[in-house]
Amino acid sequence: MTARRARRPAPIVVEGDSGSISIQPDARMDLYSTFRVGGTADFLVRVADESDVLLAMQWADDHNLPVTVFGGGSNMLVADHGIRGLVLVVRKPGRDVAAELELLDEDSDAVTISVPAAAPLTWLGREASQRGWAGMTWAVGLPGNVGGATVNNAGAHGTEFKDALVGLRLIEDGRRLVDRDREWLSPEYRMTRLKAGGNPKRDVVTRVTLQLERGDADALRAEAEQHAEYRHATQPTGKCAGSIFKNPPGDFSGRLIEELGLKGTRVGGAQVSPIHANFIVNEEDATAADIVGLIELVQARVAEATGTELHTEIERVGEWNQ
Repeated sequence: MTARRARRPAPIVVEGDSGSISIQPDARMDLYSTFRVGGTADFLVRVADESDVLLAMQWADDHNLPVTVFGGGSNMLVADHGIRGLVLVVRKPGRDVAAELELLDEDSDAVTISVPAAAPLTWLGREASQRGWAGMTWAVGLPGNVGGATVNNAGAHGTEFKDALVGLRLIEDGRRLVDRDREWLSPEYRMTRLKAGGNPKRDVVTRVTLQLERGDADALRAEAEQHAEYRHATQPTGKCAGSIFKNPPGDFSGRLIEELGLKGTRVGGAQVSPIHANFIVNEEDATAADIVGLIELVQARVAEATGTELHTEIERVGEWNQ
């Protein structure tokens, strides 16, 4: 006899002045993390608009619940024991956010635009390139969304998100909309004040303002495709979360790991990618504990052999101390 799959709890519909949101109890987090690991969240809601974020934060306050914020899930490692409280997933398909891109200012040299935090990062890279706006070709092919790129100061090919960033709008302390400039965010290499605060958090980015120089659209599209093709050829696909370790000053984490012969090293179902040593892949039903174990093994081997301490880019969220 085939075992019957447990029925999911019914969503909780929360009504607000400008609409409603649907909150899912006991939500599987492996569906929202690119590692495809992790336990369940007590509650999860997908939101894209400022009004929905505010409504969700108010509901969490009313029920005395902590809030963990997800974007595209490409930089998050969810604990096997799941996440307590409410998970707020801020994302929206590119086709649905295209009309929400606002051109704030333009001249012969540059444009200033406002973009929803829920927009996919790769969509922004392609959209900017097609319009002849330079500075975002590095984003094409990357997972995640604009909000996550802002919080993490994402980057590639020698460019960082902060290079184009002018300011951001966020819901601060779960209650009020405020505008902040780039300096307030204090962006550094793969770090900002919002990332340093960790999860759970009370501040949620809703829009960002970028200034992009004008360029040749054909050349930018070609450059974007070159970046995407290079990424496809040199980095693994599937169940992974991008670069695991920050590059140490003047060096590359992938080089250090590869020179120690650690490509292919496994802990449980987690494996150091045979394609790129700074990637860990969920090769065979890995657990979050497997991934952490492999991270710590690599850190220990590199420190022992070279004296270099590798620091992670990814963020651990959820219940790790059980």
